[in-house]
Amino acid sequence: MKFDKFIEHIHPTKIPADRIHISSTFCLGGAAFFLFLILGVTGLLLAVYYLPSAEGSRAALHDLTYVIPFGWLIRSLHFWAGQLMLVALLLHTIRVVATRAYLPPRQVNWLIGLALLLTTVGLDFSGYVLRWDSQTFWAAQVMSHLLGLVPLCGRELQQILLGGPQITESGLLRFYAFHCLFGPVLCLGLIMYHFWRVRRDGKLSQSL
Repeated sequence: MKFDKFIEHIHPTKIPADRIHISSTFCLGGAAFFLFLILGVTGLLLAVYYLPSAEGSRAALHDLTYVIPFGWLIRSLHFWAGQLMLVALLLHTIRVVATRAYLPPRQVNWLIGLALLLTTVGLDFSGYVLRWDSQTFWAAQVMSHLLGLVPLCGRELQQILLGGPQITESGLLRFYAFHCLFGPVLCLGLIMYHFWRVRRDGKLSQSL
């Protein structure tokens, strides 16, 4: 019996039908997760060729675009899947606000969803910086300046996240590590917990 309770806890069995109907959800969460899977597959393929250095990034992007068979296609799929995932999450957030789905007992999942949205924004920005051309370099410089304005801990944040007040190849390596390792792992964990909370909160709302 205790094992059955444990299984029921990690995988609640009941969700109100109106909560998962396509006219209520527009399948935006599922679409975002599907795009995340595309990003994972294409990202692994791109990571094989990308080198987190000034010369290495330019050479890798040139080869992906003009030399490697279907490299341009993989890069395009990765780029557009990232933009569409961000759009899907923004629309999903708007739907939650419009339908007041952030109210109890779903307030925890609302916060998890916001954390997922912010993580996705960070992944999108870090992927943009990995191009390491003049535009992305100055975008990273602006971010460094904004971090430096944070009261009390701005300099420490610059050092931890970017390697210092000025963007160098050390900062590029940090962007690469976040984009390819820490960010995706965090994003996947938030997605799994978010899905679990949908089922859990649906069961709780039935018992209220």
